[in-house]
Amino acid sequence: MQEAQDLRYFVTAQQRFNVRAAVILTHAGQVLVTPTTTPAGVPAVLVPGGAVKFGETGEAAALRELQEELGLCLPALNFTGIIEAFFTRDAIDYQQLLLVYQAAVDVATAQRLACLDATTHDLPAGTTFSWQPEAQVATTILPAALGQCLRPGVFHHLIDRRG
Repeated sequence: MQEAQDLRYFVTAQQRFNVRAAVILTHAGQVLVTPTTTPAGVPAVLVPGGAVKFGETGEAAALRELQEELGLCLPALNFTGIIEAFFTRDAIDYQQLLLVYQAAVDVATAQRLACLDATTHDLPAGTTFSWQPEAQVATTILPAALGQCLRPGVFHHLIDRRG
């Protein structure tokens, strides 16, 4: 959903550019994801995140999205990569800069997030979360290039073209 100051722009009626922050939350070899299905009916997963606002750093956007979507306040995140994503959805061509951050959470936080009531946060109706093994997430995450950013310690600059 477009909010005030979001870095999301229509270049033409069929072309859109946006800047987003994504957060990979990990615990004990698992990643917090939202299961979904692609328009083609293929199972996929997403990670928390959203649009960066004008004047906001990527990390500030990622931390804000964690608070809005999960009620989670973390002191800082690890910047793990930039993904240049190109894709088409609903007959609109997108070019997206995705700033990727990561954080490991403790047992208590992982348990709380597994039981999160999404209706109390800034999320679409029906949103659910689950912890899934890193290896499984790497094969189903969107954009696919995010699968290369699951492990900390290496900075990635990736291109993801989904057509």
